[in-house]
Amino acid sequence: MVRVKICGLMTERDLEVCVDAGVHVLGFVADYPEPVPWNLTRDEASRLVSRVPPFACTCVVTGGSPDDVAGTALGIRPHVLQLHHRETLDDISCVVKILLPEGIRVVKALRIRADGSCDFEIEDPAEAARALSGAGISGILVDSFTEAMPGGTGISVELATFLSIKENSRVPVILAGGLNPANVGGIIREAKPYAVDVLTGVEVRPGLKDEQKIREFMNEVTRCTLHPAIKP
Repeated sequence: MVRVKICGLMTERDLEVCVDAGVHVLGFVADYPEPVPWNLTRDEASRLVSRVPPFACTCVVTGGSPDDVAGTALGIRPHVLQLHHRETLDDISCVVKILLPEGIRVVKALRIRADGSCDFEIEDPAEAARALSGAGISGILVDSFTEAMPGGTGISVELATFLSIKENSRVPVILAGGLNPANVGGIIREAKPYAVDVLTGVEVRPGLKDEQKIREFMNEVTRCTLHPAIKP
């Protein structure tokens, strides 16, 4: 089954809804270096992560210098750290060397501009995927990017760009950007990602999740995974 991460969780209520709905990965934005609506302090994120029951995976989304992001990860202790800023290949390798021995895996977001280039030191998506595959990370998350909003844009990534990244990656590739209950089934059938990541597509407003949309999203992912030939 395609795995599901729901990101931008900010309350115990939303955490409990996700767990009950069977969400695989619970995502928390913490210590992010730019203003975003979902940003938690390290203490706030630690408190929520401590409430996640066994067998559910936690992911902290952050960015910045290797020392800063490693400090955030070691302070909160999620299962996965997602780098979602302008980290270089050297930065990523440094973070991996610090966190892997601590049992924390690292995922790097490859953010795609409207023109199809990457907001990364390597702008070509295929070349970036090949380089990141050798950096010790456990996965690549493909997301849309605008200067106004570094994440949670609600904008979809072009299918051809995602497929090029997936073809050139040696690690699992996760799809984010513009997903919602109405489109996720069709996108999974076309893109066949390892996992999907949703934020604004299941919200009432920034920081408050919509329980019905979460359950609909999970139902669609389950349906299209178990019955891939059935289209809505």
